Amino acid sequence: MGYIQKVAVIGAGISGLACAFRLKQLGIPCLVLEARDRPGGVIATIRRNSFLFETGPQCPRFPQSVWQLVRDLNLEAEFVAGDPGAKRYILRGGRLHRAPFSPAGLISTRLMGLVSKLRILTEVFDSSRPPVNEETLADFVQRKFGGEVLDYLVDPLISTVFFGDSHKMGMESAFPALVEWERTQGSVARGALRARNSKRQAAKVGESPQQGGANRDRDSLRVTDSLPSLGSFRSGMAALPEMLSLELKTEIHYGAALADIEQSQNGNGETRAAWKIRLSDGENIVAEHLILAVPAYVAAQLLERAAPQLTAPLQAIEYAPVWAVGAAYGRPQVADPLDGFGFMVPRREGFETICTFWNSSLFPGRVPDGKVLMTSFAGRTMSSASAGFDDERYAQTVEAENARVLGIKGPPLDRVVWKNSRALPQYNVGHGRRVAEIQAILGTMPNLQIIGNFLKGRSVGDCVDIAFAAAQDLHSRIRSEII
Repeated sequence: MGYIQKVAVIGAGISGLACAFRLKQLGIPCLVLEARDRPGGVIATIRRNSFLFETGPQCPRFPQSVWQLVRDLNLEAEFVAGDPGAKRYILRGGRLHRAPFSPAGLISTRLMGLVSKLRILTEVFDSSRPPVNEETLADFVQRKFGGEVLDYLVDPLISTVFFGDSHKMGMESAFPALVEWERTQGSVARGALRARNSKRQAAKVGESPQQGGANRDRDSLRVTDSLPSLGSFRSGMAALPEMLSLELKTEIHYGAALADIEQSQNGNGETRAAWKIRLSDGENIVAEHLILAVPAYVAAQLLERAAPQLTAPLQAIEYAPVWAVGAAYGRPQVADPLDGFGFMVPRREGFETICTFWNSSLFPGRVPDGKVLMTSFAGRTMSSASAGFDDERYAQTVEAENARVLGIKGPPLDRVVWKNSRALPQYNVGHGRRVAEIQAILGTMPNLQIIGNFLKGRSVGDCVDIAFAAAQDLHSRIRSEII
């Protein structure tokens, strides 16, 4: 029996879609199977009553790989740039303070005292070495800068970007460069300065005529580098997966829930280099190459029989829960000017809210005139007390916290609530070792790849980078098989 599919991609989140799209560009047909009825995974936009709610990434970065997708999909005209200099705030003592992202801001901030500021500013003159065993981010910051820096600078940033807990996050797993800089230079600041200088020198070499500076691909990268680094689309972030799905067309099957995956066998019962995919409706699909673009816990479940050696390391990857509450108000209801990106909440403030983005301040066209829109991410007690909350009760809790900080009067004009008990993977202590174990096992299974944000990057750009690399690797393997 011949192969029915050359390549099957499981999952139509941004990783699976980007991988399938790149494979199509490389001339490799594939089938994408998605259990839900829409593409995009955690990227989702809800458009109703003239409001535009984002339940996933609010204003992500657009690195080179994502810009490549934007150009290939002819979405340039739909792109809306975000202001990288927009003000970010951190809550302390019920008041919003400008986040100190510059030396001048650090000196003037009231988020921390003089001793904490001096420890940050003088770290460049320090000399230390990381411990032998992997330490948590909290231990690292306490050791280098003290508890105040941890509580009112690092914790709110880490919570907002990763939904993570600094007391669990592993330094070598999440921030290997910082560990290496301290190990080799004795100082994170000195290591960062040396790395930046090395990057600048490498860029100068790369631009020299002897290195082929007129090369078209390199010129295109220069153009990409000049483009905005933050942004979204006029119709919301879902425009990206929606356009990818349109390009892939009939290659995507929605509502395709998987029941089982196993390695195919021939008539003699011997395992063949192929995968048999059984759907919940009883349909069987055989593919020569399989790419899993699903969360780690889903991959573990799917591979339980076919590759049991992968189950334990995949199941060990932790995910953080999150609630998203999007709320629209009349402009007169909100006392705060909402000038900037939004605000972050340190754990010590005792809020359920982790951060609040001011969407109507970030991008035009999100609301009708005279209205404002904000999206809060929460869930610090989701696994315990809040687990029994219904959407209405939880939203009211978050809205009450926003009202205290921003001076909001009255209920929202419209609201969207979204929750996920396992939203984002956590790079906690030991994560790096687990990923290395997964990659080593996959090295013995050349027709199986696993991609996604739980491997080595959680941003949209990281997912696209990993997806493109997987597609390119598979293209090279297929070419070598032909040759």
